Amino acid sequence: MIKTIKKASLAAIALSLLATVALKADPVTVEEVGIGANQIVNITSSTLGTAYVYAGVLDLLVNGTPTAGFCIDPWHWSVAGPQAYNSEPLSNAPKSAVGSTPNPMGVTTATEIGQLWQNYYTPSISNNTAAALQIEIWELVDAAVSTGTFTLNSASSSVLSTLSSMQTWLAANPNAPTANMLALTGPGQDYAVDPVPDGGSTLVLLGLGFIGLVAFRKKLQTS
Repeated sequence: MIKTIKKASLAAIALSLLATVALKADPVTVEEVGIGANQIVNITSSTLGTAYVYAGVLDLLVNGTPTAGFCIDPWHWSVAGPQAYNSEPLSNAPKSAVGSTPNPMGVTTATEIGQLWQNYYTPSISNNTAAALQIEIWELVDAAVSTGTFTLNSASSSVLSTLSSMQTWLAANPNAPTANMLALTGPGQDYAVDPVPDGGSTLVLLGLGFIGLVAFRKKLQTS
């Protein structure tokens, strides 16, 4: 029984180490290659002015891996082609609306975005839900940061209805499950995405955890 508990504890430590490493800022290559489910809405941004924009799922390549994401930065246009970005905790993003200095949204807003993703995002998400989710993310980030402003001027009635339902759900479910989101910050828009697996570092850490467990077992067997 003691042997089992010690093994489980060591495994938990290894997994904790893996999670910690996964949360540090890492350089990645990001390319915006298209847009998925979306609706066109009209917004005003303190840096971009008033414009019609796509609100919805963004199709990204992160280190060459197809990844779905949402914009967390309504103050910068996207930049064409592969770009040097950082992958970091969502709570540490986005960068400032007026430069590259981070202007963090904080843990509370990052948690709410993770809850919305967990409850509403699926690969088959509808256009209305995708647009409402993007708008709610923009509004949450805008309320949390101290630089820049964002205003939704118009959207279809179906999007506005879905947005209202989404906001009601979020307020009523403060303890809802939360997806483990990451931020991608760089020269263009900043994004929120599900973590993109890094096969090399994950295998190394899991290997270290396994070696630790084997060593611990041998020690117990000889004691």
